[in-house]
Amino acid sequence: MTLAIWTDFRGVLTVPLSEGLARYCQDKPFTPRQLGACLAALANRHGCPDGMAVLDSGVLTEREWLDEISGLLSQQFGITGSFSGMAEEWWSDRRLNHQWLQFLQERRQAGDFVAVMSNLPPEWRGRFEEFLPWHDLFDAVIVSCEVGARKPESDIFREAERVSRVPGRSSVLVDDITANVQGARDAGWNAVVGGGDATDASIAYIEELVSLRSGLQEGQHS
Repeated sequence: MTLAIWTDFRGVLTVPLSEGLARYCQDKPFTPRQLGACLAALANRHGCPDGMAVLDSGVLTEREWLDEISGLLSQQFGITGSFSGMAEEWWSDRRLNHQWLQFLQERRQAGDFVAVMSNLPPEWRGRFEEFLPWHDLFDAVIVSCEVGARKPESDIFREAERVSRVPGRSSVLVDDITANVQGARDAGWNAVVGGGDATDASIAYIEELVSLRSGLQEGQHS
């Protein structure tokens, strides 16, 4: 049976989120740690699991989100910073995890279903589309702003099963956020932390799944 491999986008297909934040903050009056603290405070304020969830779940518009981050930087650290052009700067970092992308293409050529699952704000849909030739590289792309559910909610995994026509027991999520990995497991999927330094381990994990499934198929035909 085909294996459905679903990869996260930011932090797995790209360089780790920490590296992206470090580059973004290079010429700013705030550090990645300070920005991260504000995102955490924003999540707590709105009852969301993380700062990005406030945006990609539609709690705030992009403008409102940026204004609240700016206000928190001022309140917590006495820093006045402009976030005009933030999205353009963030999306200009196009560094990829080439090792992972190559592995995914090898698995796709071997017959596996290879797809992307990303939590994405509706305002960033166009920038996402321009980032890669998605439909040349992947069998499907699911983004939260289009399906009305986000990782780690079970509904997004059910939608992925519908799209791939592969059951959860034969599906695997590779994500850099442990809560999303756990959400996939709770939905009956295989899942592993990936991206950055975890790339080798995630590749080994999938190769083991492939090997186990091949062994089961051989046993059924012997």
